[in-house]
Amino acid sequence: MNLVIDVGNTSAKAAIFVDNRVIKRIENLDEKALMNVLAQEKINHIIFSSVNHHAEKLLSICTPPWITSSVSVFKLSYLLPLPIKVLYKTPATLGMDRVAAVTGATILYPNTNSLLIDAGTCITFDYIDSHLQYHGGAISLGLQMRFRALHEFTAKLPLFSKSNYTKENSFIGESTQTSMVSGVINGIIHEIEGMIDLFKEKFGNLQVIFCGGDGLFLYELVKDKLKNTALLLSYQQDVLFIGLNRILQYNLELR
Repeated sequence: MNLVIDVGNTSAKAAIFVDNRVIKRIENLDEKALMNVLAQEKINHIIFSSVNHHAEKLLSICTPPWITSSVSVFKLSYLLPLPIKVLYKTPATLGMDRVAAVTGATILYPNTNSLLIDAGTCITFDYIDSHLQYHGGAISLGLQMRFRALHEFTAKLPLFSKSNYTKENSFIGESTQTSMVSGVINGIIHEIEGMIDLFKEKFGNLQVIFCGGDGLFLYELVKDKLKNTALLLSYQQDVLFIGLNRILQYNLELR
């Protein structure tokens, strides 16, 4: 039984795998929830990934005396052996959640060029080719970060969120609220479409995979826009977990 933990910029989450299949997800993981999992489940192996510098308490729980020395624990970093080849020129600065996500893509869509669009605090675009070579990608402002920036860096603009958006909204805002929502939502949609076009132009056909907290929301919007094209789109909730589990298994195989 494998436990994979991902600590992001906003929250931590985890999943339990048996035979390479997710049997349980834990959202909003904190120290108490993690200790409960370790006490209640027969965990054999753990992999821990974090882009948050405040994750030390969670990581400390993945060491004795909270768990027995027989449990294998791996912390994902650019120094850990990987089942993919990383071509990124500054691997020490690379967010390992991006590596985990593209690794997951190779399991879900083997022998395929894939573009991962992870829509969380930031929106990241990451490309991995059919030969398991990760090239890198792009980092942009996340959906809620854009709304916050409009509010915090102006004197009068209020704070809105995606909950203020409906598909019936005109792209022409007729109030401050609808203008802000239109600018943020439609800006992201066109950004995603433009990035997909750039990757297709350079690498040819590819599988586009959405994930992350706002991934399903944006996937539904982009899918509607591109429904008459031959583009391969999907939303995969567990792609990052699947990648972490694959990296864990790979390191166990190297022993």
